[in-house]
Amino acid sequence: MQKRRLLASAALAVTALGCSAASLSRTAGAAESPKQASADNRRIAVVYFTKTGNTKSLAEAVRHMTGAALFRVETVEPYPESYGPATEIVKDELERGVIRPIRPLAFNPADYDVVVLATPTWWHHVAIPLQTWIRSVDLSGKKILTANTHGGGGLMHTREDFEALLEGRRLGTHLTIYGAVTQQDAKVRSWLEENDCL
Repeated sequence: MQKRRLLASAALAVTALGCSAASLSRTAGAAESPKQASADNRRIAVVYFTKTGNTKSLAEAVRHMTGAALFRVETVEPYPESYGPATEIVKDELERGVIRPIRPLAFNPADYDVVVLATPTWWHHVAIPLQTWIRSVDLSGKKILTANTHGGGGLMHTREDFEALLEGRRLGTHLTIYGAVTQQDAKVRSWLEENDCL
């Protein structure tokens, strides 16, 4: 009987170490609750910045497939809603080295085993607000997956930026997505599978 209890406890412990995050619904700046959980129990967070909604669709697809917690990076002073003026402001800020303050996120690295970082491609690079957040947190010991969405530019310098920002960290593969995705996107699913998140 004692042996059975020990085996049951060991099985429970192994299950607890395995790639989905169970998160509660919270207020802005905290994790958004998942719609479903993956078969295994590794804790996943998606930290992303979005402007047009394409990167948000990618984050939501990851959540749908894995049960990941979502954390949206937002600037204190929002960018204009209109795409054209926003891109010109971003270009000017990049050229002048302007860094907009971001709102705090209720993100505790100790709560997650895998962190997915997703960005739109901003003038060839990772969006500055996401770069700001990455510089503010210690992701040591985490498996980190990176991704970018774009409207025609492709990968550009986004992976290089992530590698420079996360030097010495354990990086998985990178995903590049054109436009938005559905919650069942095959390319996203394949990427998660190759990184042992499904």
